[in-house]
Amino acid sequence: MRQAATDEIICVTDWTPSAPGQLTTLAVSGERAEAAERVASAALGGTAGLTSWLELPADTRRRLVGACRSVPTLGMHCVRGEERTGSAPDGFRQAAADDTAEQFLSRLPGRTADDRPRFVTDSSFPGLRELARLTALVCRETYDRTDVPEDEDLLEIYETYSVGSLSAGAAAGR
Repeated sequence: MRQAATDEIICVTDWTPSAPGQLTTLAVSGERAEAAERVASAALGGTAGLTSWLELPADTRRRLVGACRSVPTLGMHCVRGEERTGSAPDGFRQAAADDTAEQFLSRLPGRTADDRPRFVTDSSFPGLRELARLTALVCRETYDRTDVPEDEDLLEIYETYSVGSLSAGAAAGR
């Protein structure tokens, strides 16, 4: 794992082209990136093979949410594309990345003009990468549901989050 500069915002992404196109971005402070990685790795050990959040037993979801609450994140943003009508996936991915950079990062609490976002695309920060992947899964499965209890909803670990479509802006969030 490369050490982060204190004036960086580390952005870990999960790109899900099959959903029909979803980019989920998790942001952490550069000065807290190593601590965030340690906590996320410890909290999510053994979750790499999960393919459904809602099919997990409720006590497992509650345990994971509780364990992830202490991951020091700045926020999470998930943007989905419209159903594909012949548009290129790479075009959506670039548009989603631009949307993330311009809309999401500007709203992060405590961000200053000197903070530099660094999107992590390699294998660094595997714990945070797993948290982003699992969060993307939760976003897909609970997008239009209102019946997920707070202690079983992984999105509740984030102080700031938004979930929505690329063309319509953020549909939900806090």
